[in-house]
Order: sequence, then C-alpha cells, then structure tokens
Amino acid sequence: MPAPLPRTDPSPPAASRTAGDRHFIGALAKGFAVIHAFGEHTQALTLSQVAERTGLTRAGARRYLLTLQELGYAGQNGRHFSLTPKVLSLGYAYLSSMPLWTFAEPILEGLVETLGETCSLSVLDDIEIVYVLRIPVHHILPIRVTVGSRLPAYCTSMGRVLLGGLTEAQLKHYFARAEFRTYAPRTVTDPARLRKIIAADRAKGYSWITGEMGQHISGLSVPVRDPQGRVLAALNISVNRPLTNEKRLIAKLLPKLHRAAEQMNASVAIANRPPR
Repeated sequence: MPAPLPRTDPSPPAASRTAGDRHFIGALAKGFAVIHAFGEHTQALTLSQVAERTGLTRAGARRYLLTLQELGYAGQNGRHFSLTPKVLSLGYAYLSSMPLWTFAEPILEGLVETLGETCSLSVLDDIEIVYVLRIPVHHILPIRVTVGSRLPAYCTSMGRVLLGGLTEAQLKHYFARAEFRTYAPRTVTDPARLRKIIAADRAKGYSWITGEMGQHISGLSVPVRDPQGRVLAALNISVNRPLTNEKRLIAKLLPKLHRAAEQMNASVAIANRPPR
C-alpha cells in the first residue's frame, strides 16, 4: 500500500534543536516551533497539545502562546489556542520581497488561459518544494494543494528542476537529509537513479514525471532563472488523465511553458537592473 501523501503544512521544527553557533537564538526557534505546531488539521490546540508537539514544557509553551497572543499572532477560546490572520503577514513578507512575485501571476494566468491546465510556481525549501503561486483548473492531487503547500522534491517535476539548480555540495546535502518513500507504483526512490534523472533533466532543460505522486498524475516543469543563470523557481503544468501520450503532450505543452518561463526570466532581469 502506498505511503500517504505528505502533510501540506511543514513539520514543526524541534524546539530543542540547537545550532553550534553563539549567534543562534533558541527562544526565536522555539517561537517558530509553536507557530508550526498549528496546521490544516490542527487549527486549535490546547496548551498540553502545543507542549507535546514542540517538546516544550507546559510552562514554556504557555509563555510563548501568551507572547504570540499579545503580539496579535494567536488567539484563545477557552482552553484552545489558534493562530490569527496576522500570521499571514510573515508569509506575505517573503512573497512581496521576491522580485518574481510582482509579475509572475499575470504570466501564470495567461498560461492557464491558453492551455486550460493547472499551472504552478514553486521554490525549494530544504528537502521540499513550496508552492508560491498556483492556479488550479482541475483537481489534480488527492490532497488540497494551495499556496504554501509542500510536497517532496524528489518525486515531483518541479522538485527535480529545483534540485537540478543546486551545486554538487548542496545536492549531496539534500540526499543526506531526504527520506525517499513510495507514493505510487512508479515512484523512484533509489538515490543513484534519482541523481541520474536529475542530471538528465538539467541537461535537457525540463522535467517530466508521470505516475509518481498518483497513478494518472503527470507534471511538466521548467526552471525560472535570475540574470546569473541560477534557478529561482520551477514553473509547472499538471495534468491528471489516464493513457497520457507523453511525447504528444510534451510537444504541445513544452514550447508554451518555455515561453512563459522566458517572460519571467526577462522580468527578473529588468527588476534586477541597477537604477541609472
């Protein structure tokens, strides 16, 4: 039986984790651990539940929750705590700081209108991809995927494009940390084979995956680059249909996907030009 699909919220970081660096602020890490304790299926938690999910004592969890409440990032209803919409400002701060964000959305909208397929933009965060833009046309995955959702990098076409943009040292670090689970009969989990696939996809400039996240789920992705040629993000088209003719579908979709990525590349280059 295939392993269940991953949660769409990041796993809470260990509150007890320390860094061998005198600049590391443990209190800040624990505060983020408390925020990450909440998710799609845990919108409201008791003090004991937060302590259990973060590894904090009840007294410690209480202090962090009350601090978040005082700052407006958390609320309380009886014994239960929950996050407030103000938490969204943390994610928006990242999105608004991306030079790609301001002009990628209309390009993505045009691509969806032209192709009539679900299109997404994602970035790499540690061992997972994170959706930063997504315009769904059809229900593709057996889980709800929205902006901020995470999926494993190794078995998604966007992930393989993003992994292809890493240096050899970064890729080695990724393979040392990632867990390779089977989500569908065709999921590739062998690290040596994955390395070869990532290298081949990097050489041809795109990644195509079918049947690795679900039986009939296919994805085609290309890189979006900065003016120095570094991979900033992955642009994707997803389809969910049986008996897909791979060659025909790639021939139809890839030129339009490349064109949209080139528009994004050009916009990034313009945004990064120094003022005269």
